[in-house]
Amino acid sequence: MKKILLFAIPALILASCGKQETYIVGQTAFCANLEETSDEKVFCRDINGNPLNGLVVQYFANGNKMREMEIKQGKENGIEKEYYENGNLKVEATIKNSEPYGTSKLYHENGQLHMVIKWHGSDSEIVKLYDEMGNLVKPMVD
Repeated sequence: MKKILLFAIPALILASCGKQETYIVGQTAFCANLEETSDEKVFCRDINGNPLNGLVVQYFANGNKMREMEIKQGKENGIEKEYYENGNLKVEATIKNSEPYGTSKLYHENGQLHMVIKWHGSDSEIVKLYDEMGNLVKPMVD
């Protein structure tokens, strides 16, 4: 019995590590004001109305991802990615308590990096700007 427990406990711990619940908007998740900043205390809920914890994914009608975001206690917290309808990445940002945090990257529809934005609280500054070919147009800071 002791041998079984010695092997079972680490196996259970390993199996639960890194596993994150995934929710799909409109099916297993309902999120308020996805196109705007929400003033609601709880941004995303499950089908029973409970605040979500996990990864929330939204899809275009063509089946490509539109958005994926990490949600903790119903609010955006973690990495958020938005995509163009063609499947290319549009925005990659870190969100902390439903606000942008750190550095965000925006991309042209062709997949080339468009700009790098640095966040200072609710204020932001464009750090680098690129044309659609990926050429640096202007470094905004030294």
